[in-house]
Amino acid sequence: MNEKTLNRKYFLYILLYIGILLVTVFVPFLQLLTIMLLPIPVVLLLLRYHRSLFLLAIGIVTLFSFIVFPVLSLPNSLIAILGGTMIGFSMKKRQHPYETWSKGTMGFLLGLVGVYAYVEAVLGISIREVYTNTMDESLQMTEQIIQMLGVSQLSAEDLNLIREQMLAFLQLLPVVLVVVSMVIAIITQWLCYKWINHNKEEKYSFPPFRKFQLPKLVLWIYFLTLIFSLFSGDSGFSQMILLNVSNLAGILLILQGLSFVFHYSYVKAKSKALPVISILVVIFFPVIGLYLMRILGIIDLGFELKKRVSE
Repeated sequence: MNEKTLNRKYFLYILLYIGILLVTVFVPFLQLLTIMLLPIPVVLLLLRYHRSLFLLAIGIVTLFSFIVFPVLSLPNSLIAILGGTMIGFSMKKRQHPYETWSKGTMGFLLGLVGVYAYVEAVLGISIREVYTNTMDESLQMTEQIIQMLGVSQLSAEDLNLIREQMLAFLQLLPVVLVVVSMVIAIITQWLCYKWINHNKEEKYSFPPFRKFQLPKLVLWIYFLTLIFSLFSGDSGFSQMILLNVSNLAGILLILQGLSFVFHYSYVKAKSKALPVISILVVIFFPVIGLYLMRILGIIDLGFELKKRVSE
């Protein structure tokens, strides 16, 4: 698929990127969709053209981002270029789809961290302060509504407890960024596969989800972070790191647990309703569903349940 000369598609990909970027900037309510579409031209340029032509195209779209409303276009371009480059590079190397997903996640994470630094350092906006002010306003509004409805007023202790719990969310910001990057990466990668397959340029596909398999290292990381958190105290930077790492490992183990349900349903020729019900339980009853899937993922990874079921 790699080409060394300019052709019509080269400029079409650049124009496609610029068009999606303009929609992203001037139609904000579509940003959740366009942020996943914007990296696609980057991936296609990297797959189809020589490195020098790819860098030229990136230079053109970056320059355009500087010219047209840079406050919004630069952050979006940073995320799209880093994420798209990592996905495209992995696809070009013919790496496993899950490896492509992990590298795409890394690229989008770097982009989101870069945007965070851009907002804090360049724009001078404190995300923590904005979140805190918004939270305080929401609590005040909630208290006023409760008073208007004649319901018993919340005590100061209750409000402080709610406020502390909401502030604790800031400690989980790193893992939130990772999860968001994972979601953007896998949807963008899937859209790239669909685009390329539709044009019959190559044949890309994800392996069945039932074959999803984590390395046992994730299980060790999960347990070690839980153990270390018992001795790290109630606050501090180390506690925040352990909290985020354990939560991220826990999310991966949930995926492992869900993949076992898919594997079991496939091997035992059970109804397809079983995986669907499992997903619905996780979505609509997260307290129970996530806990059960994490336990199942731990057992599957630790005792190789998939192999035992297949035998």
